[in-house]
Amino acid sequence: MIILPAIDLKDGCCVRLFKGDFDNLTKYNNDPINQANIFLENNFNYLHVVDLDGAQTGNQLNIAVIKELLQIPNLRLQVGGGIRKIRDALEMLEMGVSRIIIGTSIFSEGFLDEIKKNFDPHQIVLALDFNEIKGIPYIFTHGWQDNSNVNLYDFISDNSYFNNFLATDISLDGVMKGPSINTYQKILNMFPSINLIASGGITSIEDVIELRRINIQESIVGKAIYEKKITLSELNNAY
Repeated sequence: MIILPAIDLKDGCCVRLFKGDFDNLTKYNNDPINQANIFLENNFNYLHVVDLDGAQTGNQLNIAVIKELLQIPNLRLQVGGGIRKIRDALEMLEMGVSRIIIGTSIFSEGFLDEIKKNFDPHQIVLALDFNEIKGIPYIFTHGWQDNSNVNLYDFISDNSYFNNFLATDISLDGVMKGPSINTYQKILNMFPSINLIASGGITSIEDVIELRRINIQESIVGKAIYEKKITLSELNNAY
């Protein structure tokens, strides 16, 4: 399993949100370049970077930081947050981003059709931020603020062109209570050929091992690293 440490950017700093709440965030490092180098020095050369200002406003306000991260040798990035136009996605790839994460725009009329015309599916990660309501996982958009009323399972079923699906349980993200194992297992049972990227709730090495056990191929770890619940050396040994 590939571990992608997370760098969430707000006002140029590394932060983490609690359940996606922009009014409830913790700042961990004022220097994301320093943080990226720490990850790289510990053999993590593929990072998950989200422009939270972009996710909230639709404007990529941390583009300068992303450009600087891309100048670090041997570092690969998947980047999301505020990518809501084809031009934005193209510019990211031209800058050197390995994969772009599409979230809110997946529900803009015709946007996914344009993505299919312009990009290889392996360049795209569809971010499916979900929250269970009466047992049904619904996808949320606009920085986790709006319910799309689209069932997570139905969406994956209807978009078989794509391979990379980043599923984040909003109710668990930043809460440190463990990942959404049951939902992930159900997704993999229904769609065994997709690359399901797990995100949200990872608290311990045991969580990482459990994700690997159910055949998750990629996992994003954020707050557990920053809160020192998991050391980078432990993560190295786990995957």
